[in-house]
This record gives sequence, structure tokens and C-alpha cells, in this order.
Amino acid sequence: MKRVLLIGLCILSTAVICSAQTTQYFPQVANGVLGIPPAATVWKTSLFLTNPAASGTASGTITFMKANVDTPTGASTAFTEIAFIDQDGIGAGSGGVITFSIPPGQTRKYTSTAAGVYAGGFGMIVTTAGSVSGSAVFSNHDISGRLIAEAGVPVTTAVLNQAIFVDTINSFNVGVALANPGTASANITLTLLNSSAATVATTTTILGPGNHTAKFTSQLFTQTIPQLAGTMQVRSNTPLAALSLRFDPTFTIFTTLPPVTLASVINPAVQWLEQRAWLAPLTSVARLLGAFQVRLG
Repeated sequence: MKRVLLIGLCILSTAVICSAQTTQYFPQVANGVLGIPPAATVWKTSLFLTNPAASGTASGTITFMKANVDTPTGASTAFTEIAFIDQDGIGAGSGGVITFSIPPGQTRKYTSTAAGVYAGGFGMIVTTAGSVSGSAVFSNHDISGRLIAEAGVPVTTAVLNQAIFVDTINSFNVGVALANPGTASANITLTLLNSSAATVATTTTILGPGNHTAKFTSQLFTQTIPQLAGTMQVRSNTPLAALSLRFDPTFTIFTTLPPVTLASVINPAVQWLEQRAWLAPLTSVARLLGAFQVRLG
């Protein structure tokens, strides 16, 4: 009995340790001119960070990686050409990296300049002191600078299993961004479910280390997909950061659809334990408790 209690205590302690996240992600960063004038649109991404603490400065970096659209299975490169200005209009960061230091209660805003041809990628926030909360706002303008539409999404963590809401009824479209912040390729299984949880389509893909992709669900599945309201499950052998945007039929108005984590809350502890072979007995118990919790939920 004492051994069972000890194992349970170790698992709970591990979960607490793993919950203290020092790395967060902006799964999509959009910047630049998309299309040919006068029909072109201009995309900007604004990143907001705040230090919610009553004392202590929060500091760290935001590192940007560019999508390798030509070779999705290969490694990505640093998003060095993207440039940002801060809330005071002053240039922020260089070479694809923003370094921040935020006193307690204060906020920073970084907006991409939209210079150059459209390119996408993702941002990784590594907080080395304190903690930050953040959100991203995607803004789409016409070529004259008039705002067409924008939507915001909070920062997220990378997980193994998640689901994205899909609603293509009345010819709406859902775009999905996936970022692989790891050092190994991600083997991904995508499963499209209708509102009754029946499988409509399944496909697999590979996303290289540090790479990023953004596609519409109609591009992810080769077969003709009927209009539906449901979910797309995203399962990977390495954690991914994700988000989705729901576009109207004209592809001009959009809103965000944050993913739903499929993994149980104990899974961070399982992932931490799996990386330490000498804790194999605890890993087995954690998996058992995780499966039990999912069935209850």
C-alpha cells in the first residue's frame, strides 16, 4: 500500500513539475503581401506579451522559424527576414529573434512590418526568468492599408494529440497551421470526423524538425470531402503546436478556432517519464492512470 501511495505521489509531483511551462508557442505567424495588386492582401501579425506577476521581471526570447513549403518533410530555417516594431514604433529584434524583458504588470506589443512577399512560420517563446502570458492577432489589409479582418488567439503549448473544429457548411473553409518545434520529424495522422464522430477521411503526413505548414482541410485530404461540422483529430509521435482559422467563402473574413487537447492532463507527466528509462515502472502506472482518466472524462 505504501508503495502505491509513493508511486502516486511521484506521478503527481512530476505533473506539477511539468506544468511549470517555460516554453510556449505562437503556432502561426503571417507576414507580407499575398497575391498580385490590386487584388493582393497584406498580412501582419501582432504579438502581445504581459508579465502578470506582482513582482519580478519576466525575460526571455521569441524565436521565429520559417515554413519550408518546398520540403515539408525537411528541416526548417530561421525566419530571419521578418521584422517587427514595438508598441512605440521602434524596431524590435533582428535575425528572427526578439529579446524581451518585462517588469511586473507591464505589457509588450510586437507587430510585423508586412515587408516583402507573404511568408508564414511560427514563434517559440522561451522564458528564462519569471513567466509571461501572450496572444497573437492576425490582421489582413487590402493593398491600400484598409483593415479587412483580424482575429486573435492565445499562445499555446505543444501536445501529442489534439482536435481542431471543422465547419465547412455553406462553403466556409478551415485553414490549419501545424508547427513541429522538436528536433525529430513528426509522423502525423489526421482523422476527419463528422458531428456524429464517424470517420469521414484519414491521411498521414510528415513534418520535418522545426518545420511549419499551413493548409486548408480540403488540401489535406485527397478525396472529395462533403460539407460538414465536426473535428479533425491530429495525432503525432512528437508534440505539435496548432491553431486553425475559419474563413468565409470569399477567403477575406475569418475567425480563430483554438484546438482542443485530446490527451489527459496527466500526459505531460507521462512524456517527462518516458524520457527517463530508469523511471520505467512509474511510466507504466502513469499511462494506466491516464487511460483511466480519459475513460472517465
